Amino acid sequence: MFSKNYKICNALKRASLTVGTLACGASLAASPNFDMVGFATLGGGTTGGAGGAVVEVSTFAEFKQVAEDPETPYVIVVNGEINTGIKTYIDSDGAVATSGTETTYGEIVLVGNNKTIVGKGTNGFLNRVGLNIQKKHNIIIRNIKFTMSDVPISKTDENKVVAFRNGAEVVLNDPDCISIQADSGDVDKADQASYNIWIDHCEFYNNYTDNKDRYDGLLDAKNNIYNTTVSWNYFHDHHKGSLIGNGNSDNYRHEITFHHNYYKDIDARTPMMRYNNSHLYNNYVEGAGSGNGPNVRKGSDLYFEKNHYAGLSKAIFAGDDGVATIVDNYYEGCANMMESGCNSKKMKISVNPGTELTANDTVWVTYDAEIAKGTFDPSKYYTYTADAVGDVKSLVTAYSGVGIIDISDYENGTVITPVVSSSSTVEVLSSSSAESSSSDEVQSSSSEESLSSSSEEPTLAEQGDDSNDETALVKRDVSKVNFYVAGNRITFSAPAGERVQIFSMTGKFLKQTTAQAGETSLQLNLPQGQYLFKSGKSVYRFTIR
Repeated sequence: MFSKNYKICNALKRASLTVGTLACGASLAASPNFDMVGFATLGGGTTGGAGGAVVEVSTFAEFKQVAEDPETPYVIVVNGEINTGIKTYIDSDGAVATSGTETTYGEIVLVGNNKTIVGKGTNGFLNRVGLNIQKKHNIIIRNIKFTMSDVPISKTDENKVVAFRNGAEVVLNDPDCISIQADSGDVDKADQASYNIWIDHCEFYNNYTDNKDRYDGLLDAKNNIYNTTVSWNYFHDHHKGSLIGNGNSDNYRHEITFHHNYYKDIDARTPMMRYNNSHLYNNYVEGAGSGNGPNVRKGSDLYFEKNHYAGLSKAIFAGDDGVATIVDNYYEGCANMMESGCNSKKMKISVNPGTELTANDTVWVTYDAEIAKGTFDPSKYYTYTADAVGDVKSLVTAYSGVGIIDISDYENGTVITPVVSSSSTVEVLSSSSAESSSSDEVQSSSSEESLSSSSEEPTLAEQGDDSNDETALVKRDVSKVNFYVAGNRITFSAPAGERVQIFSMTGKFLKQTTAQAGETSLQLNLPQGQYLFKSGKSVYRFTIR
């Protein structure tokens, strides 16, 4: 798949190549292979929304509606800039103010399972809208530009994104462009992990400031994260690039392949890794006489292969007894950075015992420390072909980031028009016409709450004559069941003693209660998305935003 020629006009300009050697809009005769490689190919592979409907979105509401659907496969084509459109001002610290820098409120979208999110041409842009992948799987994100530049923040223990929901400011989570996590419960279980994720040909950046904590990571991952590949991305102009492993207590699985990524002017964390069995090959990390390369930390056993490090203070450095296998990397030191003020500064590197540097290397590079050689070998897990280290700089600078891949194959499925469910209506699911009852919008929290489901509860399709006959779903006057949702609670009136249940859109049982006389309330604590409300033989669909 995607073995076609690729547009490289923007990449040529970024790499400062002579545009005369290849006219804009032309294609290279032989482009690299951009197929999925590495850990994301394991565990049955990563297919994203393959087979699902193709939805082209251009507004935040449209994007949120389909991206946060809990399970339904979608191929989401982002065409244009997605931001909240809710204007505000921030002061020099990023706090909301009555004057100062004009910006928009931020948001965090909780991505559901089985999703492909892909940008159209160079138009796909999530501006001050972060993605949170929380205990989710089978997700592909390609050809999207991300920034949290000028996002409003609230200083608690750490900086947090400030959003505007339901007429009020809401403090959400960290200002990451993408955050992958599995924060609760028993992380040894499959449903307490995030896995089979591919992030490819994206661009990540922020406004560079002296405040290293103004923005968080460009791409962070913590707790049980595996079968993930991060490839051909362009990370630039930021302090803390990627944190993989939240701290020394985060001793869970972190298995990620990083290949052909371009890190430019990132101060640190390219990436920083704790308790990792990750493979880093053919990446190009470029500083301007400062900044650090990847950091091997506690519990890690990593494999560095044929990467190119240039103009850094440190490249591949270690601490906390982490180990790594370091083979065939190239260190440019400051030899090509004299005008940036490097002078005679040498790059410090950690190497395996017995490593011999060439005379060319030693002019600009010095040992920081020797690091014990690890035992992790990626070739035992998957097949890959690394490019020659001498080709890495030219390949990565020309082919990383947005506007490179051809997404036409993603657009070949069944195309549907995005329809944003109104927060003031609830759809009655029936083969016959029926009026809709009203509801208010549900505002979910910025992180998922656990669901009080039971493995012994039947699915919607298993409940016999009470639910499995679609033509019989609505057999009584809908006016006898009135309900509304607000906050994290659903309040309804139904015949006393009647069982009322909440299901996912795939029919999985989530919640239930028994109707009392008058009104009954049920606490939801559900993530954003679409759900089914069943009372008697009536089923309604509603949306949590």
